[in-house]
Amino acid sequence: MSGVAAPVLLSVIIPNHNYGQFIGETIASLVRQDYAALEVVIVDDASSDDSVKIIKDEIKAYKGKLDISLIEMKENKGKVAAVNRAMEVVKGEYCLLLDSDDYLMDNHIVRCLAVLERARTEDEHVGFVYMDCHLISADGEFLERGRSAPFDAELIRTLSYIPEPALVVMEAMKQVAPFDESVRKGTKQDKWCRIIGNGWTGIYIPEALFCYRMHDNNLSGIGTRVQKEVENGKTGERILSGYWPVASRKKTG
Repeated sequence: MSGVAAPVLLSVIIPNHNYGQFIGETIASLVRQDYAALEVVIVDDASSDDSVKIIKDEIKAYKGKLDISLIEMKENKGKVAAVNRAMEVVKGEYCLLLDSDDYLMDNHIVRCLAVLERARTEDEHVGFVYMDCHLISADGEFLERGRSAPFDAELIRTLSYIPEPALVVMEAMKQVAPFDESVRKGTKQDKWCRIIGNGWTGIYIPEALFCYRMHDNNLSGIGTRVQKEVENGKTGERILSGYWPVASRKKTG
């Protein structure tokens, strides 16, 4: 693998809630990666569909090909709680958080890891790399390209522009974990604000390296908006920061 000094363990965290219809394709995309040093931790957040059965079937199907474990939460506590649970057990030097309705392009990990490790030889403060995506329908049909933006430490305070399957130095994640479980929308922005606020910087790869599925149940609401725009004839790439909400917390009392 060009640009990678030696294989190091990468932990992939997949939080899941009622995405049984999609998660099989998510897991399959990890099997296709040209990188073997993976541990995959799936946390099912008390799904009421057939997610757990599907995940267990996938684990059996890929036994010997992919190191996958499943954590079952008994109560639905939200995506951030699921991520926090996984962070307690992951052992990798790097981390990748992958939503269970999305999937990676085949070269995602090798491409990102090569860029990250090369950058870190010049600047140890580089803590993650992120990328563009293909926006796809619930059925997997290509819709448009979704673009992020070049790294800007100030911009992250007001705009959510860094996608979830960025490849991150585990130390950067561990330093700011556990994450705030009262955040139910804008979870990405809250996480990146914490990491960047701790002195880490990122590198933008202007390539579509994962598929982001648009449907009515996206936590951010982007799926509903994009689907309506497509139905109304709006074409062209989407700037992701225009669709992702900034962090908002669950009201108590």
